[in-house]
Amino acid sequence: MRLKHIEVFNAVMLTGTASAAARLLHVTQPAVTQTLQLAELQLGYALFTRQRNRLVPTRQAQSLYPEVQRLMSQLESVRRIADALGSDEETRLRILIVPSLAVRALPDALQRFRKRYPEMPVSICTMHSREIAQAIALQEGDVGIVYGSLAHPALLEERVATGRLVCVSRVGSAGADRRTTVELTDVLRTPFIRIDERDPLGTMLADQWSRLGLAPRGGITVQTHHIAMVLAEQGFGPAIIDSFTAQASRDDKLHVRTLLPEVPVEIRALLPQGIRSPLPVADFIAAFRAVTSSA
Repeated sequence: MRLKHIEVFNAVMLTGTASAAARLLHVTQPAVTQTLQLAELQLGYALFTRQRNRLVPTRQAQSLYPEVQRLMSQLESVRRIADALGSDEETRLRILIVPSLAVRALPDALQRFRKRYPEMPVSICTMHSREIAQAIALQEGDVGIVYGSLAHPALLEERVATGRLVCVSRVGSAGADRRTTVELTDVLRTPFIRIDERDPLGTMLADQWSRLGLAPRGGITVQTHHIAMVLAEQGFGPAIIDSFTAQASRDDKLHVRTLLPEVPVEIRALLPQGIRSPLPVADFIAAFRAVTSSA
């Protein structure tokens, strides 16, 4: 199959009709129909059957589609890199950041950044740490702000700040008290809100209770630290999150205690390896470092 055949095949799989595929590709319906016929002639078997004005994929088409999806994803990555290389990198700042740090630390950092660059356009995209690493490697962003170290040959890492894991709970809820610290073993004795183990900090926490020979009991598992904190604010139980996220709380009824043994949490900036970053990137990292230094 030629690339043109693959693009039309993918469009029909997405839309279900030749006319809708034509609108998606900005071509005429006869052009889509002809391209499909040529592809089927080359392959020697049908890709679709017509049922009530819809094109229904055959068994062969369904088997082929997962590979086509992967190829189309790679093509989109190539297009994004090409667009990034052709744009004026000096005129805007593209920030990729984990959701929890975008709630309060990012706005505070942008306030500092704006004092020096009041007119510079800024684009912000929230992703999980591993997604950010991949995007920065593809030069789809100028700087990524993530938790922990994500070793990647195409990335340069710069430490921004170091915090710790903390336990947050609603004042007056069961188990809450005025202590400033709490043992991990005490938290594990009751259900608590924790981060999914596929998250870097979730993995770190799981390693800690494994070393202690313990296991969590029930509770709620979430994907972001901010969601865990909001649930704790609403009284769903204690949550283990990072100290940077805990700073974002504006609820005076949320009690924060340092988790013992202390588990350090690092914020790192990711940059494309081998590419000299413009000055605004360095200034943004400095601003982010300044607002997170007290966590």
